[in-house]
Amino acid sequence: MYFWKAEREEDSRKYTKGSHQGSLSLSDLYFVFLVRKMAEMKKRNKNESGTEADTTAWMVTFGDMLMLLLTFFVLLLSMSSMDTKVLKSMFRLFSGASGPLEFSHLQSVKSLPPLLQRGATGPLEFSDLRALELLKERLNKIVTTQKGIQITSREMLEEFFVTATGINHDKIAERLKSIMDISEDERGVIITFKASLLFNSGEAEIKPSTLPILDLVARILRTVSNEVLIAGHTDNVPIHSRRYNSNWELSLYRALNVHRYLVETKGLPPRRLSVGGYGDLRPRFPNTTEDGREKNRRVEIILRVIKT
Repeated sequence: MYFWKAEREEDSRKYTKGSHQGSLSLSDLYFVFLVRKMAEMKKRNKNESGTEADTTAWMVTFGDMLMLLLTFFVLLLSMSSMDTKVLKSMFRLFSGASGPLEFSHLQSVKSLPPLLQRGATGPLEFSDLRALELLKERLNKIVTTQKGIQITSREMLEEFFVTATGINHDKIAERLKSIMDISEDERGVIITFKASLLFNSGEAEIKPSTLPILDLVARILRTVSNEVLIAGHTDNVPIHSRRYNSNWELSLYRALNVHRYLVETKGLPPRRLSVGGYGDLRPRFPNTTEDGREKNRRVEIILRVIKT
């Protein structure tokens, strides 16, 4: 302490003496003092450790942090913009990929009935921004699970039919409406077939001419992960048949035959499919008219939606 004080007094006398010539202020003296003390501390650290202390090491960590922040903001910028080419390449995954979305074998429409073949205009083309916006909205509704893609809406199912058949999107609703009805309720997304399309009156055997329609449905069901319920329904007119004792039995056997075709012929996993026969207990329309009774005679393929 004595030496430090003496040294400071000596510096003060020295620079005070020079202040008559150079007019040094008190702040100048303090700055000189700090410089000398820092030099002494640096010399002391070097003597103790044998090497000179690196006072710039913090710049390496600081530079790494800046680089990570720059990378983060670049990623945010790239994800905030949607390029047209990227969207088109994403849609090609739906139309030709060989991965979980096995749509490569859906492009042929030769096996489809003439009703679906008429008016086909090739693969769907996205040529304007409105179509791209519609695609983005539908892609946002896709819920991906470990098993594959889950259909969650009527619009999404129609998009699958567009890809599978090659029919233009503007015409697909009209084509599908003539052979099936696609709707959705609390049970899930529902494909409804009129019984007269699949079966003869009072029978449960599937008409061979309508098997291509079930083939199309099977290809889509194989691609998605939804659990499926096949439900048969009839009108309230009592059945008179040696083979089936009631409308409930007829509706159950019709659903069973659809289930058997999808599992045994088309290879769908039976653990995903269940069957129900409801007879005339769940009509969609009043049975007071012939048109209402015809609509109530139906088979429903219900794609159950798992809420997340």
